[in-house]
Amino acid sequence: MSLAVLTPLEYIKAGTRGGARAIGIEASTGTIEAGKTADLLILAADPAADIRNTRRIVHVIQRGRDVR
Repeated sequence: MSLAVLTPLEYIKAGTRGGARAIGIEASTGTIEAGKTADLLILAADPAADIRNTRRIVHVIQRGRDVR
C-alpha cells in the first residue's frame, strides 16, 4: 500500500481551504479574499518552498491585531 505525498503548497491548502470546506465555513474563511475573515501568520521564509518554514513565524495577526 502506498501513501500519497503532498507538496508543501498542497499541505497548506488542505489545512486552510480544505479545513474550512470540511466544517462548512468556506464561504467566510479558508482563503484570503475580499469579504472573508482571516487570521494570518507572517513567515520569514516561503512555506511553499519548504513546509518546515511554517515554523519560522515573525508575526501573528489575529482579529486584526498583531499578537506576536
